[in-house]
Amino acid sequence: MKSTKQLKIVLLAVACVWASTSLVQADKKKSKSETITVEKILSVSHQLQKSKPPTLILDVVGEVPTGGYTDVHLDRAVYVKPPEDGIQDYYLKAKPPTGIAITVISEVKASDVWTDLPAWVKGVRVHGKNQGVKVIHFDQGHEMEPIRRTFTGVSSKGSFEEALSTALAKLNRALGEGGVMDATSSWKVVRTSGQTGGIAGLNQIKVVISAERQPPWQKEQSRKQDRKIKPVGKNQSTREIKPLAQ
Repeated sequence: MKSTKQLKIVLLAVACVWASTSLVQADKKKSKSETITVEKILSVSHQLQKSKPPTLILDVVGEVPTGGYTDVHLDRAVYVKPPEDGIQDYYLKAKPPTGIAITVISEVKASDVWTDLPAWVKGVRVHGKNQGVKVIHFDQGHEMEPIRRTFTGVSSKGSFEEALSTALAKLNRALGEGGVMDATSSWKVVRTSGQTGGIAGLNQIKVVISAERQPPWQKEQSRKQDRKIKPVGKNQSTREIKPLAQ
């Protein structure tokens, strides 16, 4: 009898452990499934950078009913066979708050960088839950050149390392332009020059680097566009220059 009771106790303990393990696994599955499709898509922007094959950079802004949403990301649909219309589907996903959240309509943002973009992709379709489908068609004939900027560093001590460090410091300051907090960059040295000798004993080296940022920088306006046109004053005059007669 005693051995039978001990066996029942052991079996009961095993059953409890199995049940608790199942609950933990169920909780994990539930936590994974908490990510939902965002209610509304506000905007979709893209950069199609020229490369072989091209790279697609996609930025999406969505709207959620409260604050506290986390794990915001874009899910790219996977097809058995590419769609005939050439439109790639995306879903903007986020995890809603589990506790108390501010009841204020908020924005969520996500980006996707797709290198080696397949040739069949002619555009994207971004899905939200309700007011959410936005379609962007690419103009394959006008792929964007990568936006690159140059930065220069100079060392009066003839130190390549010092000149390069100065150029990189300028690059690092430019990474945050436009309010971007987590930008990265790729760079390379494109020019090195220097001056030596003379009465003053010059020993100067200049290093120029070319850099590309992710996400890309905004296109800079030309100096002609930035140049302000001064109004003609009272003591100033304008004259029309006519072409010489042939």
